[in-house]
Parts: sequence; structure tokens; C-alpha cells
Amino acid sequence: MDDLLKQTPLWLLACLFFVGLLGASGLGNRFGRRRPATASPQEHVLSGVMGLLALLIAFTFGMALDRYETRRELVVAEANAISTAAMRVQLLDPPAATRLSELLRRYAETRLRYGLATAAEKPVHQAASSDLRDLIQQEAIAAVRPIRETPLAAMIVTSMNEFLDLGATREATIASRLPASVVVALGVFALVAAGLLGSTLAVAGRSDRTLSALLFALLTLAFAMVLDLDRPQRGAIQISQEPMARLVASLAANPHPSVATPRP
Repeated sequence: MDDLLKQTPLWLLACLFFVGLLGASGLGNRFGRRRPATASPQEHVLSGVMGLLALLIAFTFGMALDRYETRRELVVAEANAISTAAMRVQLLDPPAATRLSELLRRYAETRLRYGLATAAEKPVHQAASSDLRDLIQQEAIAAVRPIRETPLAAMIVTSMNEFLDLGATREATIASRLPASVVVALGVFALVAAGLLGSTLAVAGRSDRTLSALLFALLTLAFAMVLDLDRPQRGAIQISQEPMARLVASLAANPHPSVATPRP
């Protein structure tokens, strides 16, 4: 189920969800016509179910939005950490400073390509990032070994560890998705609510198809937004890579780059 949610186009999932809501409402309407006109108790049940559906949508949307914000903040944090490390390695003597500066520039470019890549392209850039992290770690250890007892060594090692850890954390966060069971539960609950709505309208002798379709369209929009937020590698709502892009430009043009900061 998780693979199905990942691989199916978002527009197709939204269409299937909307059609499913219409179908569930139609089935509920047919069932309601066979029942006696005692609508009041059923309307109370419908109100409760709709309230629970709203809570479930809010809960799921909140989970997806939290993941989106975490991914966005990690881009800024990683850019800042790389920039700080790039400034600190300038305090080393050549040729160590030159080698590490070049490696950090290449690493920043690789991280930018990773952020801009599609889901199919990301594994290549992730592997390249991992190789560069290993190389940077080796070069940094060799550079600070002669001065390992000095405060400068501690500063450089700390800044190196920070951006190396942030790179791995960012990759793990992008791979983190909403549990498929939560998304499926939301879909099933919405279908049940649509069926109950159709049944209640039929029992009450009403047929507000236009308003029902509008409600289902809004539910579909909410459902699609949840899925889109949960697709950082292929959804329409993408994480801005501007902090990393500014860092790459700064490293290419300035040996003492400024820390990348997010725009308000």
C-alpha cells in the first residue's frame, strides 16, 4: 500500500478519491430511500461523523505539514553549517585549507543537485554526497592532527561534524513518509461519511447533489494537499533550495562565504 501511494500520480489519486466519494454517497442514497423517514437520529450521527472526519483531516494535515517544515529547516541548517565550516577551514595553513575549501565547494554543489533532483535522480546524488562526506572527514582528520590540542582543531572538527550529521539527517527526513495506514484510514473514514451523508439526505427526502459535490471537492482538495506535502521528491509543493543555491554562489565567488540565511 505504501508503494502504491508513492508511485500513483497525485491527480489520479485525487480523481479516484472524488469518484469514490460520489459513489459512496450514491450507495448511501439508495439505501436511505428504503428506510422510513425518521431522519433526526441519523442526522445527529452524521454530525458526529463529520466532526470526527474534520479532526482526522486536521491531524493528518498537521503531521504532513510538520514534516514539510522540518525538511525546509534542514536545508537552511545544512547550508549554514557548510558555510560555517568553509569559513573556519580558512584558518588552516595551506595546502590543507585549499583542499578542504575545494571539497566543501564540491559538496555544497552536490547537496544543491540533491535537493533539486527528482525521486529517480536522488539516489545518485545521495551516493555522491556520501562519498564526499567520507573524503572530507579523512581530509579534516589529516589537517587537524598536527594541531589537535588547539582550540582551532576543536572548532573545525565541531563544524565538520555538524554539517556531516545534518546531511545524513536531511536524507533520512526526506525518506520519512506518513504511515500508509493513516492515509488509508482517512480515505476510508471519508468514504463512510459520504455514504452516511447520502443516506441521511435520502431519508430526509432531500437531494442536494450540487452541495454534496462541492463538499466532496473540498474533501478531495484537503486529501490531495496531505498527499502532496508528503511527497517531497515529486509533489507540486517543493522545498526551496535557495539557501543552498546562495551558498554555492558564495563559495564560488568568495573565499570567505557568508552564512546562508532564509528569507522571511
